[in-house]
Amino acid sequence: MHGHETAEPRNSVELRPPLPFKHAQKLERALLDSAVQRGAGCDWSVWRTQQALIAPSLTTRAKGFQNAAHEMLRCGWPVYIRDTGGDITPQWPGVVNVSSAFLVERTTEISIRATYERFCAPLLAFFSSLGFDAYLSSVQGAFCDGEFNIVIGGRKLAGTAQRWRMTRLPDGRNGVAVLAHAAILADVDIAAGIEATNRFYALCGTDRKVDAAQHVSTAGLCGPDLAAAPLAARLAHFLDRERAV
Repeated sequence: MHGHETAEPRNSVELRPPLPFKHAQKLERALLDSAVQRGAGCDWSVWRTQQALIAPSLTTRAKGFQNAAHEMLRCGWPVYIRDTGGDITPQWPGVVNVSSAFLVERTTEISIRATYERFCAPLLAFFSSLGFDAYLSSVQGAFCDGEFNIVIGGRKLAGTAQRWRMTRLPDGRNGVAVLAHAAILADVDIAAGIEATNRFYALCGTDRKVDAAQHVSTAGLCGPDLAAAPLAARLAHFLDRERAV
């Protein structure tokens, strides 16, 4: 993926092995840049990253943030700042990430809800193809909780976030370039990520706490056939087919 790419949309969804988060962040930024420069289409990337805590920029204002980040680094959980909003999100190779960039017209009808629903629709269709009854909802006690979590049976399977950039469409109309992202819990063992999140909150001096029981993973539901690596491959293949329709 190249930030200055202006060619036609690629014929396949990018699927990447686990990589450092800073590299993943550069890939997401390039995805957004490509959407703006091309002016049409929708790109997807499926990726995993190394163990870390990912925080929105507002988190850096928390009392004790620097000390907390230093301690978490010592414990093997470096803290990185992301471009999108939300709250602390644990990452490790057992999480499958999917990013998408697309353009929409900037009108009075445009809304955060509309762009979330556009992004999540093919993901919900993917989970339906696997036999899951997934839907969008908040889940009290989940990490980075929000109205547009992807949920199965009342438990959080994936968190979502997005970032907007004002731009112009090829015909001159006002537009919005949207970078959307979902972090899907795939591997069975999610306890370490939840524990790291809660430790970070405690070190920052907040009483915020995440409940591991409010989360579910694809492998936890269906076994190793839907662990991170095979899930990522199946998701990339599904999105390829969706693009071809």
